[in-house]
Amino acid sequence: IKGATDKDRKRELTRQQRVVQSWYQLDDEEFQKMRRSRDDFVRQSLQNYLRALIVSDEFNSSVVRFFALWLEHSDSETANTVVQKTLPNVPSWKFVGLMNQQTSRLQNDSSVFQQSLANIITRICTDHPYHGIHYIFTTCYSSIVESEQAARSRRDAATKIANDLGNDKKVAETLRRSFKVSHAYHDLADEKLDPKDFKGKITVSMVPKAKAMVNTVVPRKVPPATMSVDLRLDCDYSTVPVVARYRDDIRIANGLSAPRVMVAIGSDGKEYKQLFKGGNDDLRQDAIMEQVFGEVSKMLQTHKNSRQRGLHVRTYKVLPLTSTSGIIEFVPHSMPLGEYLVPAHQKYHPTDLTQNKAREKIGGVQTMQKDTRIKAYREVAARYQPVLRHFFFERFQDPDDWFQKRLNYTRSTATISILGWILGLGDRHCHNILLDEQSGEAIHIDLGVAFEAGRVLPIPEVVPFRLTRDIVDAMGVTKTEGVFRRCCEFSMDALRAEKDAIMTLLNVLRYDPLYSWTVSPLKARRMQDPSRDGDDGGNGLGSASKRPEDEAGEAARALAIVEKKLSKSLSTAATVNELIQQASDEKNLAVLFAGWAAYC
Repeated sequence: IKGATDKDRKRELTRQQRVVQSWYQLDDEEFQKMRRSRDDFVRQSLQNYLRALIVSDEFNSSVVRFFALWLEHSDSETANTVVQKTLPNVPSWKFVGLMNQQTSRLQNDSSVFQQSLANIITRICTDHPYHGIHYIFTTCYSSIVESEQAARSRRDAATKIANDLGNDKKVAETLRRSFKVSHAYHDLADEKLDPKDFKGKITVSMVPKAKAMVNTVVPRKVPPATMSVDLRLDCDYSTVPVVARYRDDIRIANGLSAPRVMVAIGSDGKEYKQLFKGGNDDLRQDAIMEQVFGEVSKMLQTHKNSRQRGLHVRTYKVLPLTSTSGIIEFVPHSMPLGEYLVPAHQKYHPTDLTQNKAREKIGGVQTMQKDTRIKAYREVAARYQPVLRHFFFERFQDPDDWFQKRLNYTRSTATISILGWILGLGDRHCHNILLDEQSGEAIHIDLGVAFEAGRVLPIPEVVPFRLTRDIVDAMGVTKTEGVFRRCCEFSMDALRAEKDAIMTLLNVLRYDPLYSWTVSPLKARRMQDPSRDGDDGGNGLGSASKRPEDEAGEAARALAIVEKKLSKSLSTAATVNELIQQASDEKNLAVLFAGWAAYC
């Protein structure tokens, strides 16, 4: 308008400006009206979720929905005011399952959101100390980059909560004992042990940190670290079994970090086999995925077809101590798939290729053209016959028993295959799958590579799940065309029906600043290092920290892929059929990393 020289032109521009301002005012009023309406609906939703949780146990699954909605609107004064007013009336045990996510959002400021968050965490630790205190320890003592203000603030907030608990007579002694014991666990997990330094049996007295740990834990009467303590609504944990003693022997497991395996014996007479793991592994990733698998497994039980067949996912306890150490429950009566297959191939087909020869042949053509790799795979496959069916013949002599255990194996493989595909689970090599020697079930471990992270490795994983010839061999004469296919379809139907619940659960992770949605370059290199032996890929703590906006973009991409998989754009039967074809196609198996052992 200022630049206009003609009066008529200036008058016309002024008129147009008034029209635009009028439209802007109307749009702004409409926007403000919608925002007030949205804020009101959010307030009502949060209030009603909390009221439902107060008056009834019928809607406990709504905790996840409430928490996701609260995190999404954590900057809203209206939302935080209603939460601050109503949340203290909800029983603390209903929030125990979300302790991981709650502690990761702690910050040392005086906002209403942080006050409410600190309050519920403090209540959980006071009422249910064995379900909450170790999360406070992990947050207080995880190594951080001092230049990261958010990480320092999180640590300071956790330290403040620990100090408050230390001044509470009801829980102070339990806190001191738990922290002392956790320090001893961490020292043992972080101890560098080389099996070559020991001759014969390794005992507790030969490892100073193990001896110190035993002398610290046993007198303090704490529950075994990997024991699942049931929630007690009366908050009385005085009768919980505690560690009575440890077996004297220590085993050093395979893997880059040489994890220590020890057996705790509880006052209930039960044995708790524990794996102490240190190095560059952030077990928090595994703990969160185990949490997701456990929740989704519960959802399967709400559907008739999956419940009738006992379709579920076996989980195990993962207890992060710091960002570089933790304790993993050693799954009882189990053995890695690879530990059975290697000697079994030599036993039943002594003239076939050895495992090392087969791996060398596949690894030798890894950088060549696809046709060359397919040819090499076919040559190896022809001289490496499947043998997994013998696992069941050897262990279950009674025909009825054999049939039931093989059925358990097929059903569990189908369930974890479909769930693994939906969550983009990768790195399914032979050491990351266990076989239960009593029930026959397949158990998957090391869940750190998820949400399609395996597809961006140096040698991409192009199969939806592990369905190699040995996996199929154990299913019997019908192979994938009988129980396996039907159970895949039942699992898919159940998970699609629970789409909203699954997406709500995963949405909570979207707001978790400590969850990594991608594999760091360091971890990717270590995972596909030819010298790698065993189950241990590390977490790549040396990688640079990502900006929040980068993490947000990766989270949105990962969740969009999960949501697309849960959609019904393609029928269940067609989707399952396509997945089975992709997983067993030799053109896909031939181009996988040699250490994945696609030939067995």
